[in-house]
Amino acid sequence: MARKIVMFLALFFVALISGASFAVWLDNNAAGMSPAFYVEKMQHSIRVLTVPLPAVAMLGVFFTVVATFLARRDRVGFYLLIAASICVIAGALITVFGNVPINNQIVTWSINSPPSNWIELREQWWQFHAVRTILTMAGLSCIILAALVRRDLSK
Repeated sequence: MARKIVMFLALFFVALISGASFAVWLDNNAAGMSPAFYVEKMQHSIRVLTVPLPAVAMLGVFFTVVATFLARRDRVGFYLLIAASICVIAGALITVFGNVPINNQIVTWSINSPPSNWIELREQWWQFHAVRTILTMAGLSCIILAALVRRDLSK
């Protein structure tokens, strides 16, 4: 029963972060945005998402790693969950070391006068975000597959 609960929680939290990343990918695409609108939108997103999304991501990492440990006797599920763990951990690390430092700069920008290198920073942020979105979706896919192919080891 513990395995099922942990697997559910891994699926739940990784699905939340994957969906949030996908929504941000759709909504924060800067194509066609004016500099002022981009800065205002990003500052708002950073303010409202800075606390809940990292908490959800860390819970996703935690439960995925625990699910991996609990699946160690189920070869296929175990390997899928190792892949999922690598993906969600890599996504979290990209966030911490890629997106967050840029976010910390963006919150200090003037809406009416972003810095001269704002386009370069926007592109770097976008590249980090695209990679973490792909990683979280790949991680979610691996967790789903592990749940679908999982053997009942209690028999």
